[in-house]
Amino acid sequence: MPEVALVTGAAGKIGSATCELLLADGYSVLAADLAEPADERPGLTWQRLDVTDSASVAAAFDTATELGELTAVVNSHGILRHTRPEEPADEAMRQIISVNLEGLGKVLQAASGRLGEGDSIVSLSSITAKIGRAKGAFVYAATKAGLESMTRSFAVALGPRGVRVNAVAPGFVSEPMAGEGSDMRQVQGGDEPLIAATPLGRLVTPEEVAETIRFLCSERASGISGAVIPVDNAQGAV
Repeated sequence: MPEVALVTGAAGKIGSATCELLLADGYSVLAADLAEPADERPGLTWQRLDVTDSASVAAAFDTATELGELTAVVNSHGILRHTRPEEPADEAMRQIISVNLEGLGKVLQAASGRLGEGDSIVSLSSITAKIGRAKGAFVYAATKAGLESMTRSFAVALGPRGVRVNAVAPGFVSEPMAGEGSDMRQVQGGDEPLIAATPLGRLVTPEEVAETIRFLCSERASGISGAVIPVDNAQGAV
């Protein structure tokens, strides 16, 4: 029976790169997203997923277990909306919290009943959870801080069953998020000031973030749980 990885947000840059690496590692991958991935690959199955809908989440997990033995769940879904301290943003707040926090909680709860000894959950955080210099994104940053708290809570809750729960926190990525993510990059002043704040002198790539997710899903990370690993070229340190 093949090992299966369920990847939410699979149509995004990091989600797609993660699917590619997990396929290379021999997983059958269920790519779950509202949008269909750009290309079809052997071993990859696509399913529409709305993380804010409990029935949609349950259906994705049902499909994953039909494909084989579910051993890895990667939460790479998330949305970014403009939220500025001086402007009302009720609807944007609701959307961000619904997808990034409530949706995450639904997936983590569903995964809790399906995984066992040696299995892994990895969620996608952001360095914005720990820094205050992400302009116009205070709600997004707050949801990522909440994600890191959930990671620790689920690591403790599922640890006795041998399930590892971790998160990866990218810095500013070379390819911005779709939609308002590209606009948000301009709010930060474009790539140049972000690169200037990075000791390595460049932004991280989706593939570099995916490599860390790949590692945390593997047995090589058997001693790591409850961790949030930055992949940011040390932007958070300056």
